[in-house]
Amino acid sequence: MANVPRIIPAITSRDVAAAEALYCGILGLEVAMRDEDSGFRMLRSPSNPSAQLVINDDGAVALPPGLVIDVGEAGEVDRVHASVSGMGLPVVDALSTRDWGIRRFSFVDTQGVCVTVVAHESPAERSPEAN
Repeated sequence: MANVPRIIPAITSRDVAAAEALYCGILGLEVAMRDEDSGFRMLRSPSNPSAQLVINDDGAVALPPGLVIDVGEAGEVDRVHASVSGMGLPVVDALSTRDWGIRRFSFVDTQGVCVTVVAHESPAERSPEAN
């Protein structure tokens, strides 16, 4: 079983910059990660960096709002992916490793919630051919 260190809410927005300004302005969150091409933002609490919120561009990702579940280790992402595939649940974002060392995939659960499963790869796991 996975050792889940955090679960992060993931929302979608038609205006990611406005959502960023809102949550940073009213709650004092700060931008931890930003990808302008995809409209992705990860915000975090300066006093508790594991308290995070993901904002996705509604027009760019075409995924429903949901959760990001950190399973702790990259190999665990592969195990969960195999389980999800074996159950026949729809994988909506293929298993991949991002350039910045995040192993991930997304699926839609039986309740229609988009679940993104992630883990940071260790330096030993990092491949020069990261997807």
